[in-house]
Amino acid sequence: MASASARQLQVVTLGGVGMITLGALLWRAQKSGEKRKVDDDPTDAEDFKSWGVELLTWIADYRKRCRDLPVISRVKPNYLRDMLPESAPTKGEPWGRIMTDLETAIVPGLTHWEASNKFFAYFKPHASYPAVLGELLCAGLNVMGFDWIASPACTELEVVTLDWLAKFLNLPPKFHSCAPGPGGGVIQGSAGESATVVLLAALTRVQQRAAGKKPYREDMVVYCSSETHAIVQKSCMILGIGHLRSVQAKEEDAWALTADAIEAAIEEDLKTGLVPIAIVGTSGTTSSCAFDPLDELAAVAAKYGLWTHVDAAYGGAYACLEELKPKFKGLAMVDSFCVNCHKKLLCPFDIAALYVADRKPILDALSLQPEYLRNAASDSGAVVDYEHWQMPLGRRFRALKLWFVLRRFGTEGLRNHVQRGVDLANCFAGLVDAHPAFEISCPVSLSLVCFRLKDRSEDDQVAFLNAVKATGKCFIIHTKLGGKIAMRFACGGVEQTESDVRRAFNVIASCL
Repeated sequence: MASASARQLQVVTLGGVGMITLGALLWRAQKSGEKRKVDDDPTDAEDFKSWGVELLTWIADYRKRCRDLPVISRVKPNYLRDMLPESAPTKGEPWGRIMTDLETAIVPGLTHWEASNKFFAYFKPHASYPAVLGELLCAGLNVMGFDWIASPACTELEVVTLDWLAKFLNLPPKFHSCAPGPGGGVIQGSAGESATVVLLAALTRVQQRAAGKKPYREDMVVYCSSETHAIVQKSCMILGIGHLRSVQAKEEDAWALTADAIEAAIEEDLKTGLVPIAIVGTSGTTSSCAFDPLDELAAVAAKYGLWTHVDAAYGGAYACLEELKPKFKGLAMVDSFCVNCHKKLLCPFDIAALYVADRKPILDALSLQPEYLRNAASDSGAVVDYEHWQMPLGRRFRALKLWFVLRRFGTEGLRNHVQRGVDLANCFAGLVDAHPAFEISCPVSLSLVCFRLKDRSEDDQVAFLNAVKATGKCFIIHTKLGGKIAMRFACGGVEQTESDVRRAFNVIASCL
């Protein structure tokens, strides 16, 4: 048995000096030659098992010690190019050496998203341990579930698990694969991929419905809010849709889109010969977690024969909470709904659940069947082939990590996690309200609090934000609402506690 000093190593990194349990790995690597030549063959199963255990241990230790590291990386651009060799090694290297470089070269260049006591930027992802193991299993099984026969379990677990999630989120039955009708769910990589898929379906449907000459893409229009995420604009760019009409959201409407504004924009465009195809509503905008009125937007869309898509990348997870059900009024009227499971539902990136009320427009837009992919199961029409629901052909077994989360946490545990984020945000909002130097910028929503310095200039806001980041003890970012800077404090990490939130507030206040 090694001594404590032999099993620990002080590593000088670009981020400082830290005691790490990686020393145990290095000690083991030095001694491994005395036991067996595990590093001679990278395909050796015993080598994989042994270092797999060590790596899982390293991950668990990292998740604890990252709380004590500066949350934002302090390296300079191109630091890694200067540290690593110019070319790959000619001969394979031992795991011990690789793990040393992980610690000394990679960790200093990380911004520590899993430091729940310091990371309050963006919308914090939540890579729970069960989901991490699901990701590992996905890689280990390495199946390509593009069609049913490629791995029936890959397709069928996705169908079942997404129905479980739909029920947990109180989605209308028309989005359930198990319900009668043409609807169902599919896993995409992100909300951006989902938006691209549904907008392609929307424009294809318009072209199919056109009598005579089909409308050109450059004449088509998609409608959204000025607060809609930029992914919608990117989807239009990818698809060659000529116009994205971003309707200005206003403070008096709590930064939500209004149906009257959308309808006025549609009428204006119709007069100029443009072709409206879709409205994108958001449930939980990035800047302020505002909720667009889905029922009103869907009613306008129905009047003009447009597709209604709901980008609920972040906010969709909160549909599981009884008190927030009114925010999702109108879901039964929309065509598609997307929620990122990697934002709030305890899964690591990338897993977005896209639900459609009718799969036919997507299949019409994306289906193709080369001879080398034809098989009896697909030809029978009795199975789902997800290759026709997405842009790429290949697809990973991503349902595993969501399945693991739903089974290990249960719906009660998952709902409690979502609710805890709301509670933590209310805690932080109370601290902001009670401090004379701060003010709340917009209504507190979900797990997000937007605030700013009271009666101070925009330059002061920027300088203050930079001072907070420079501490290394709290990472927040900013947005603009009505042209004014607002700092965003996003709560809800899976290990996050009220004491973490209070400590972060003290760090912020200390920068005044």
